[in-house]
Order: sequence, then C-alpha cells, then structure tokens
Amino acid sequence: MTNKILLLVGVAVLVIAGVIGGSYYKSSQNDDNLGYRENTQEITILNGVTSTAYGEVASVVYYRNVGITVATDSASGTLKFACSLSDTSPTFSGTQSATNTWDYIQVFDKESGASIDGDTGITLANTTDVRVFAINDDNSRWCTAILSGTVSGTTTVKFKPSDNQ
Repeated sequence: MTNKILLLVGVAVLVIAGVIGGSYYKSSQNDDNLGYRENTQEITILNGVTSTAYGEVASVVYYRNVGITVATDSASGTLKFACSLSDTSPTFSGTQSATNTWDYIQVFDKESGASIDGDTGITLANTTDVRVFAINDDNSRWCTAILSGTVSGTTTVKFKPSDNQ
C-alpha cells in the first residue's frame, strides 16, 4: 500500500512541476518566424546603375530561396541573373569555362507566376516600376545580377535570401 501512495504522490509532483514549468516556457525564437530563416538584411546587388553592370556577388549557400526586388526608373536594357556552384566566387564578368563555372538562371515573377528563362532575362523598355522575383534554388553558392544591352535610366536590384526549414 505504501508503494502505491508513493507512486501517486510522485506522479502528482511530476504533473504539478510540468504545469508550473510550462507556464514559464518562452520560445527562444520569435514565434511568428518559427521554421523560417532569412538573412537579416537585403543585399544590394546593383545600386542605381545607369550603364552595363555586373552586380555584387552574394553568397547564398545557406539559403534555398532568394527573393529579388527590382526597382527601375525609365530603365532600358536586359537584366539577367547568374549563379554558380563553385567553392570560390567565379568572375561573372568573365567567360564561362571549366575554371570559371557559372550560368544564367531562371527566375519566377512573383506577380504573375511566370518563369523567365535565364538566357532570355527580363527586358526593360523605358520601365519605371518595382517588381519582385524569386530564385528557387537549393544548391547555388554564389548569385548576382547582370544588366546589359542598350542601358538607360536607373536600375536597382536587391536580394533577400531565405529558407523554409
């Protein structure tokens, strides 16, 4: 009989301790972002460029997705995105080769859902707009933006890497 009483008292103590302990639990993360990891700041790739330009190179190795914001003011030209799997950052302004491995990549227009072929890119024709695109790529290490063609106006490109865990 004594063993049963001790067992009941032990269970009661565990239940009470669990309830009290649970009321003091606070997640170490912001509960609004559980399961979602993002780089804390946008990365400026092209900043108000007015001529042909190769953007800054962003390391995206720890992220599966890259959100892209493109802001243009009377801009013309062709905007393409390029990524690489290389261990070290390639020279995106250089010719693709066995020692300089990179390629143009497909992006998705977040407004229409349309996919845009990497070799085609986005045509800007005297465009003043803000558009949002996405790179869904779980294996790239380095990414950038390249503005070419007959360039006029200004173009700004920012990346926002993130990952759903």
